[in-house]
Amino acid sequence: MRWHIDHLTGLHNREAFARRLRHARSLAVSGTVALLDIDHFKMVNDRHGHEMGDKALRLVARRLSESLPHDAVLARIGGDEFMVFLPGVDSHAAEGVLRRCLDRVKEPLEQPDDMASLTLSGGLVDFDGHGIDDVFKACDIAMCAAKSHGRDRVVAFDDRIRPLAQARRELASMVIELQQRNRALEDEVHIDALTELRNRRALDKVLDRVTGAPGSFGPDTAVAFIDIDHFGAYNHAYGDPAGDEALKAVARAISEATREGDLVYRKGGEEFVAILQGAAGEAAHAAAERIRDRVQRLRVPHRESSVAQVVTVTVGVASARRGRPVRELMNAAAEQTMGAKVSQERNRVHRVVL
Repeated sequence: MRWHIDHLTGLHNREAFARRLRHARSLAVSGTVALLDIDHFKMVNDRHGHEMGDKALRLVARRLSESLPHDAVLARIGGDEFMVFLPGVDSHAAEGVLRRCLDRVKEPLEQPDDMASLTLSGGLVDFDGHGIDDVFKACDIAMCAAKSHGRDRVVAFDDRIRPLAQARRELASMVIELQQRNRALEDEVHIDALTELRNRRALDKVLDRVTGAPGSFGPDTAVAFIDIDHFGAYNHAYGDPAGDEALKAVARAISEATREGDLVYRKGGEEFVAILQGAAGEAAHAAAERIRDRVQRLRVPHRESSVAQVVTVTVGVASARRGRPVRELMNAAAEQTMGAKVSQERNRVHRVVL
């Protein structure tokens, strides 16, 4: 089993390289470790295709192998990055060895004629028993310094490079913080401020998904359309602040009645939508009935309702025997809800199967 070989280039892979370094450390063998990266390699793939990119990687691997001392350890650790261990060679001598490697790599290519010569940027660090992860990080920082100084060169990790390491850590911390803020803002944009449910904007993002399609909801998915009965009369009788509290209470009740994996949205006003996963046919009806019952059991007084003396909801629920867009299911469920209001069949569940 050749688990330690990079199958494209035939070199050691990252795991095998780290294993060789650990072995050298156990034997107290010092030397120099370098990280080499092909400059602008993405342009090679974009312009000439990945097949030519793979040929370029194999060419670099071969030229590096031919240029390094026989006892050097060479590996492709991923993408267009290579690592070298030069046992018994200090960083000053290693710079000369690696410079010759860079010169060899950028010699004219056999094909294609319009491909520019390849160049490498490298970072190196003395290896004298440091932790493997620390060595990799130091090489990476020095390699980035080489790229920032014009590429096609090697730079040794030393005291001049340390401020760059600190700057990179600070930048990474800033990036993480910005990502967290962006996620929080994204969440805020898709959350209804009053009920803390997902809002209409979040609902719009899933309406074109087809149930049962890859990356979508499962095939047994139903959509419930929930409307609070006589909510305009409620606001008129009790005032808008009380109406807001009623909306929040209903939102909590719907959420509590649904299961893990179901998604609940406030579509707008007194209308809510629930995407019920793993619920088709009678299961969809039962899921919608749990919602209706949970709201009624809140026992929020509603003296202006012609249905009951408490706040109630009318629920339409739609499922399908085959994949349908969520939008189609929602519209069918809404038709059931609105039709029930016209026919005075409120505070009930009305089901349709498409």
